[in-house]
Amino acid sequence: MKKIEFTRQEAQYFIDCAKEAFSVVRLVEPVSQKVVDFKTMKGEPGLCAGLWGRCERCENCTSNRALLTKDTAIKIEIIGDKTYLVISKYMLIEGKELVLEMVYNATSEFMLESSQMGVVTQMIKGYNHLLITDPLTGIYNRRFLDEDFVPSLKCCHEKGLAVNLALMDVDNFKQINDTYGHQAGDALLKDISGFWKKNFNCREKYHEKIVVRYGGDELLLIGSGDEPEVFQKLVRGYYGEMRKVCYLSGGDSVQFSVSFGFSSSRETGSCWEWDKLLGLADQRMYEEKEKTK
Repeated sequence: MKKIEFTRQEAQYFIDCAKEAFSVVRLVEPVSQKVVDFKTMKGEPGLCAGLWGRCERCENCTSNRALLTKDTAIKIEIIGDKTYLVISKYMLIEGKELVLEMVYNATSEFMLESSQMGVVTQMIKGYNHLLITDPLTGIYNRRFLDEDFVPSLKCCHEKGLAVNLALMDVDNFKQINDTYGHQAGDALLKDISGFWKKNFNCREKYHEKIVVRYGGDELLLIGSGDEPEVFQKLVRGYYGEMRKVCYLSGGDSVQFSVSFGFSSSRETGSCWEWDKLLGLADQRMYEEKEKTK
């Protein structure tokens, strides 16, 4: 069984040993996206993604995955002409959940020509993208939501920032599939997803907006930083601008509508419960559907 619980002394020894083999060794707190100073156990200024020259969270965050699974996660990062192996190990240090990131510069081991490096870079970026996106619609999938995004939302709540949800469902989707075929249903989902991906997409820290394919014809809009009424007005406004007809390849067209269910962390007080927010949004979405029947 892998060791995950450490005293401060044991953790220091483990980190010192890791420094013998890796070019970068650091403790991170994936939820707040902070590098943690071992002496004080407090987060340092800046984001952990700054190591890679990014000002936002890594999409394929192995540290979030390690935190969620309480295990080890591995990925390859290619930055410019450099290739890095990144190992993220979950550590419970005297009751504090952290992740040890160990970065190894593997550039020389790859032995790639410059032309090959470009191909490999695109392959790895493509693979990382496939892990977190829905293959039909191209928007984020449940894996990204559960492993990367939901854990980060707790930090927003702790800072007093509202986390808002809008669960949307295509009205009479089964009837559309039965009448026009599943290809028409797929085309409709692509149309709707493409609209929201274009208009509801921001990865700025504490003011994020993303769209996720939650399952079947259900999409989930998540936003942080806005008050609930502002969020709802924004979503309703975009929906008002949305074209409510999907043109099919055979010349047919499908008219459609969407029902929404909204919820906000402002309704939960000091208690942060993702499942409760999702349950409220789901309940309200079906209540809205009943009103339109």
